[in-house]
Amino acid sequence: MLNKRTGRAAGKTALVFLISILAAFLVSVLFIAALGVNPFMAYGKLITGAFGRKSSIFEILAKATPLTIMGLGISIGVRGGFSNLGGDGQFYVGAITAVCVGLYLPQTLPAPVIWLLAILVSVISAGLYGGLAGWMRSRFNTNEVIITIMMNYVAQYVVSWLVSGPLQAPGGIPQTRAIATNYYIPKLMVGSRAHWGIVLALVLAVLVHYLFKRTTMGFKIEALGASPEAARYAGINSKLYTVLILAISGAFCGLAGMIEVYGTYYRVLDGITSSFGFTAMLIALLAQLNPFAVILGSVFISVLTVGANSMQIALNVPTSIVNVLQSLIIVFILIMPGIVAHIRGRRLQQLNRKRG
Repeated sequence: MLNKRTGRAAGKTALVFLISILAAFLVSVLFIAALGVNPFMAYGKLITGAFGRKSSIFEILAKATPLTIMGLGISIGVRGGFSNLGGDGQFYVGAITAVCVGLYLPQTLPAPVIWLLAILVSVISAGLYGGLAGWMRSRFNTNEVIITIMMNYVAQYVVSWLVSGPLQAPGGIPQTRAIATNYYIPKLMVGSRAHWGIVLALVLAVLVHYLFKRTTMGFKIEALGASPEAARYAGINSKLYTVLILAISGAFCGLAGMIEVYGTYYRVLDGITSSFGFTAMLIALLAQLNPFAVILGSVFISVLTVGANSMQIALNVPTSIVNVLQSLIIVFILIMPGIVAHIRGRRLQQLNRKRG
C-alpha cells in the first residue's frame, strides 16, 4: 500500500513538473513571436540543433557533466534545509586550487595521481569555503542565502585577480597556463568536448541516492531539513550538521570546477562558470532533489543550451531566450502546486454542494 501511494505521489509530482515545463514553453512562444520569428520554426531549429548531429549530442553530455555534479551538491543542501546559492564561488575555488595541482606539482607524476590529488584539493578547499557559510549560519544565525551569494563575488574577484596577475599565463589574456596534455581527462569521442568525467557524475548520483536511502547521515540531513526543532529534540547536533551540509554541498561544486578544468578548458579563465550555480539550483528544483532526476534535468537544460545556439545561427533568435525559459520554468514550478491545490479545493466544494 505504501509503495502504491509513493508511486502515485511521484506520478502526480512528475505530472505537475511536465505541465510546468509545457506552460513555460507556451509563454516563451510569446517572446519569440515578439521578435518576428515563427515560434514553431524556432523550436524546430532548437531540437534539430540539439539532436541533428552526433557532435551536438556529445556537446550536450559535456555541458551536462558539471551541471549534474553541482545539481547533486545543491540538492544535498536543500534536503538539509539550506539554499546554497554559492555554487559559482565554490566552483571557482575548486577550479583554481585544482589547476595549481596540475601546474605546480612535478610533471613526472602519472595522470591518475594528479587527478586524485586535484580532486582531493578541490573538494577540501571548496568544502571549507561552503562550510564557512554553514559556520556563520550556526554561529551567528546569518542567512545562508545572502552569505553564499556574497561569497560568490569574493571568490570570483579573487580568482579574477589571480588569473590577471600572479597566475596569469604569458600573452596578456586573463587565464592561467594550461595543464600538460597527459593530464587531460580522456574524451568520449575525438574532436568533441565530452569526456569520461560524465562517468564520475553518474557514480556520484548513485552515491547520493545511497546516502539518503541507506545511511544514518542521510537520515539526519533530511530530518534537519524537514524540522530543525524536531531534529534537535531527537539529539541531532544541528550546528555540526549545518556546517557539514553546506561543506558537502560546496565540495560537490568544487569538484565540478576540477572536472571542468581537467576535462574541458585545461586552465582557469576569468568567468569560467557561466552562472552554473543558478542553473544547478534550477536543476535541483526541477528534479525534486532526486539524484537520478538531477541527471535528466542537467541533460534537459543542456539540450536547451546547445539547441539555442543553432536557433540563433539559423533564425537570429538570441540565446538569452533560454534564460527566459529557465526562469519561467522556476516560476511555474513554484506556483503550479498552489494552482493544483486550488483546483482540487474547488472540485471538493462542488462535490460537497452536490451531496448537500
